[in-house]
Amino acid sequence: MSPSETREPTREELLAMAYVDGELDLGARREFEAQLAGRPDLAREVAALQRLNVLARQLAGPEPMDHEWRRLDRGALHSGGSRLALALMGVGAVLLVAWSGWTLYRSDMELVPKLAMGCLLGGALLLFLIVLRGRLRTLPYDPYTDIER
Repeated sequence: MSPSETREPTREELLAMAYVDGELDLGARREFEAQLAGRPDLAREVAALQRLNVLARQLAGPEPMDHEWRRLDRGALHSGGSRLALALMGVGAVLLVAWSGWTLYRSDMELVPKLAMGCLLGGALLLFLIVLRGRLRTLPYDPYTDIER
């Protein structure tokens, strides 16, 4: 397979990745290890994934110490500044869409380009709202929200 081609990983490959990452529960891990005993090709795949895991850890830069992350999170500039930045971006986006719609409505442009621009703006806003809704609804189920760096 060439590097430009992509395919979905097989169930077996996903299990191998989960095994290497330590994500399998006890029963699934034992079942997978039983498969490993009789399948040299699968054992080679797991070994390659383990080497890749070690290599990735060696290439990663040093992480800031946990106490440094907590100190940054407690700082008013970090926490308050992030909230203010997000609020300003949200207000700016809403104002920009409203201004664009009003300008489009008041312009002497023909009807077809007005409709096209209106559809473009409306579609972009709708897509943003759908993605935001999906993110907010799935946030409680995100397994990585409680993980600290």
